Amino acid sequence: MERFAAGTDRVILWVTRALAAIGAACVAGMAALVVMAVIMRYAVGAPFAFTEELAGLLMVSCVFLGMPFVLATHAHIRVGLLYENTGGRLRRVLWVLGQLVFLAFAAIFFRDALADARFTIMLNLRSEVARIQLAPFVIGMAAGVAIAGLVAAWQMLRPPPQSVSMADAPPEFEK
Repeated sequence: MERFAAGTDRVILWVTRALAAIGAACVAGMAALVVMAVIMRYAVGAPFAFTEELAGLLMVSCVFLGMPFVLATHAHIRVGLLYENTGGRLRRVLWVLGQLVFLAFAAIFFRDALADARFTIMLNLRSEVARIQLAPFVIGMAAGVAIAGLVAAWQMLRPPPQSVSMADAPPEFEK
């Protein structure tokens, strides 16, 4: 069973790292887009009309594609006053409760994002200025939160981390 759990942890880490890399590429694309828009504004006097639109879509992609990796590595912000000062069974209960709260959020968000994705696809919705197809971004948002929910569900079955700080991340998530 422990080999299965360790293997699952490795797969989760690999998948979430890949998604985080795509999210990082979105940030790099956003930065390049803004730099090019500034150059166009001051050098040519004609900035891109779609910079804000595309930058916003890339930002949403970055957040939702990076979320699973942040959860997998326990790098997110938690209020751990009670958790950090408990041990044993109470710590486990608090861990499971926290994971259940996130799972509830992820399930509701995924349900709504899936409905938005269906609607976006059905109407072939596009952004206002650049006419960028919105479906890939909405699907990415739904997929990111779904994978984050699966990560949280898996972690709920695993032992809680000793500490919630990144310095004390579980060994399977070390670099």
